[in-house]
This record gives sequence, structure tokens and C-alpha cells, in this order.
Amino acid sequence: MALTIKEITTEEFGHCVMISDTNLQIIVTIDYGPRIVSISENSAPNLIYHERDNEYHRCHGHKMRLTIDRPSNTLYCDNSPVMYSLLDDGIKFTQTITEPLPLEISMDIVPGTESGNLMIVHSVVNKSKEPVKLSIYTETPFRHEGFVFVPQSNINEHDKPSRILTLWDNSKWTDNRLYIGNQYVTVQGSHNPSRLKIGSNNTAGWCGYISGINSFIKRYVHNRTALYPFCQCSTYATANDKYVSIQTSSPFYRIEPLEIARHVENWIFPNANYICTPTDERSIDNFINSF
Repeated sequence: MALTIKEITTEEFGHCVMISDTNLQIIVTIDYGPRIVSISENSAPNLIYHERDNEYHRCHGHKMRLTIDRPSNTLYCDNSPVMYSLLDDGIKFTQTITEPLPLEISMDIVPGTESGNLMIVHSVVNKSKEPVKLSIYTETPFRHEGFVFVPQSNINEHDKPSRILTLWDNSKWTDNRLYIGNQYVTVQGSHNPSRLKIGSNNTAGWCGYISGINSFIKRYVHNRTALYPFCQCSTYATANDKYVSIQTSSPFYRIEPLEIARHVENWIFPNANYICTPTDERSIDNFINSF
């Protein structure tokens, strides 16, 4: 599928690359990041929450982070300038970091065979002389008018626990933005300023966001035999008064010098042909079964 790729400069995000095909337009930051700060389909409004974060001198948007298996734990790796290069079927954004370890971070954006679908490949190359144990973690924030949903695990573990739900500090099970059903966990956006964050082992390997007729599905691979950070969770949902977000995580990888670890997400932008509400699991089922 033919792509149009050009550099643009915006007041809010600085220097960016705009990627477009027949139906989809994407804007990615290159002054820092890379961060996907805009995705719109057929001239529809941008799905991604993108208000500038003045505290950290960067903007929100889809981002990639690393969880290092050491006391410092989480590494933010998206504040340096980004290089980009063309691939045969997409575009690669690369950043090199030196602290706390020399690593090369990249995000490949590859359009699918069907217009409106994307593959996002998050990669890490170990540039150090020692093995590194890490997990790749991504976050995609959306406007808080909608809600995110995560399927409950339906794996039969033969009388062993099969569903893991974790709650972050200062979050509450009684939060009215949170709904825990038999098939789905949903987190609804609101003007509540307190942070709600919940994690799931999500053996199904997909999750989504719905706001009116706008919708988003993210697919990835959950490895049931691997070790994940944060109590074996691979999907997380967060809400505050600005946005709701979906986060996914790879398992921990031990990466030898010059080896590569990857976390791949496939993004789908279906039309929500059904009226969905966060507490009506049948409405979510009808939506999922419609594409």
C-alpha cells in the first residue's frame, strides 16, 4: 500500500513525521520520542490524547518504555531526538540511549494489507557488553470520553487460579469508573482527577477502546509460560481526569550483547456499529463479533 511520508513542524509537538495512506493519517514526534501523537481515520477526530506535558517538556501520545530488572526498575527512553529511516513496507524511528545502559530503541510503523490497520514493532538492541534483563512496556492514551476494555481470561487451569487482577496504590476496587464483569474488565473515562490503574494477565492477548462510533483494538501475544513484571500482568488500564489508556507489556527478556528483543502490537480501527456501554458485556460482545 502506497504511503505518503513527510516532515512537518507543529507548534505543539515541534518537528514530526506525518505518515498517511488512503484512509489513515499518523503523526510521530522526532524532537523526542518517538511518540505517536495523532491517529485519524477518514478525516475523523484524533483518537490519541495529546495534551502537552509541561512538567516533563514532552507531550502525551503512544509511547514505549522499558522495565529493567534492577533496583532502578523503570527507564523512560523517549526524551532524546529521534532518527528515522524508510523500510520496504513502512518507517522506522530510532533513539539511542546511554543511561542507565547503552541501548538502541526503535519503533517500526508498518501499515497492514487492509487500509486502517497497523503493525507497531517495538524493539530494543543491547549495545552494552553485558546481558540485560528487561521488559518492553507501551502505553496508548485516549480521550476520556470513552472507555477501555480488557477480556477476562477463560483458560481452564484445572482447579488453579486463572485470572489475575492487580490494583495500583491509591486505586480502589469501589471506584465507579471500574467495572469487573464475567467476560470483561472495563475502565471508563471521567473528570475524576485521581488515578485508577488496574492490571490483568489477559491471556487472550487483545484489548480495546470505544468512544461512540470511534473504536480501537490492540492485539499482541501473551506468553502463559513466561515471566512478566507487575504480578504476571501483560495488560493495564489507567484513568484520570485527562485520559484513559491501555498499556501492554512483553515478558522479561534476557538480551545478550547485540541481541534484539521485540514487542509487537497489531492495531485495528473498526467502526463501532453497536452502541456499547462499559457495564453491558453483551454490547461489547456484539461489537467484537461484528468484524
